[in-house]
Amino acid sequence: MATTSGRNVSVIWFSILLAVILMIIPLPDILRFARPEWLGMCLIYWAMALPQRVSIGVAWFVGILMDALSGTPLGVHAFAYALIVFLVARFHLQLRQYPLWQQALTILSLVLIVQLVLLLSSSLAHQWNVWLPAVTSTLVWPLVYALLRKTRRTFHVS
Repeated sequence: MATTSGRNVSVIWFSILLAVILMIIPLPDILRFARPEWLGMCLIYWAMALPQRVSIGVAWFVGILMDALSGTPLGVHAFAYALIVFLVARFHLQLRQYPLWQQALTILSLVLIVQLVLLLSSSLAHQWNVWLPAVTSTLVWPLVYALLRKTRRTFHVS
């Protein structure tokens, strides 16, 4: 029984690690500003599906890791991810009842919060870039949701 629980947690951490890798892979300049918020979507999914497993502390830890990897001031990603996980955890019962298109619109607003926090911590030179990750994240959310849901059911993560 203990090994099953450990394996379940490792599936969550593996998906978070994969999202971190997707966030730091270099992209061409034309696509760099439209990168979906892979890590934010991963944290949102797990906080919505299993709020007792992925909490604000996990989001803070992963955010500090992203700050270190991306070179942003320490605590910026941590604050943004902790904030959106707090909001998702607070409303997870309602969010789970929404149809996928309404969840995608929620993703738009949550990723926009992350982008605004990142914008406020840096120079205001690239204001128009705030919308691109939010829009691309909204468009890929149904795919991310289906993939993580299938993974959760396949590995019996609870």
